[in-house]
Amino acid sequence: MDRRTKAALNRDKAVRLNEAWGVGAAQVRYSDDGHWYATLAQFPAALFDARGYVLFATEEEYRTSPHISVGKQISVPKPGISAIPGYVRVADSDASPSLDVDIHTVAATEGRRRLVLHLQRERNQTVVRNKKKQAASLDCEVCGFSFCRAYGSAASDYCEVHHLLPLSEVEHNTRTRMEDLAILCANCHRVVHLSNPPFTLNQVRKLLAK
Repeated sequence: MDRRTKAALNRDKAVRLNEAWGVGAAQVRYSDDGHWYATLAQFPAALFDARGYVLFATEEEYRTSPHISVGKQISVPKPGISAIPGYVRVADSDASPSLDVDIHTVAATEGRRRLVLHLQRERNQTVVRNKKKQAASLDCEVCGFSFCRAYGSAASDYCEVHHLLPLSEVEHNTRTRMEDLAILCANCHRVVHLSNPPFTLNQVRKLLAK
């Protein structure tokens, strides 16, 4: 994957996780290799990896942190931001931000940092992967957007998988069928969850048609 494509995907991940985990940062960056290819200029700001984040309330806090190196890009020595005091772990080690994200969270504020109490239903990632494999197309079922056509082969297997029945409304274990899932682009997935309960796909199609 070339650097430009990776940067675009990382920007999308950062925005989605900022919303999903209720961080509330004005500017966000995501990386899974300890290098963020753009600095932070709007605060509060946050650095994300696949399992959590570090929030900098002010520019001074960010610039004077002894745990990061800030130049034209941001570098953090191994093991990464998880070793920085104040790191908030939200997801388990096997969680993947590139798959379906439950954006409804419960959060409480403590001082300048936000403690996220993430009420996350167990998601069967095998079902999500099977949906992607069995789908006739990974084009968004609402707007028709294709990550492959937009970004090329590097993003050919990328999409988001939406649970038509929100897992947050499920009281007990439930069996998910392929028809209970929908292929969406990141934009339409976010719009679906602007409402609680979520908009239906037809409602989002009507919004788009306007």
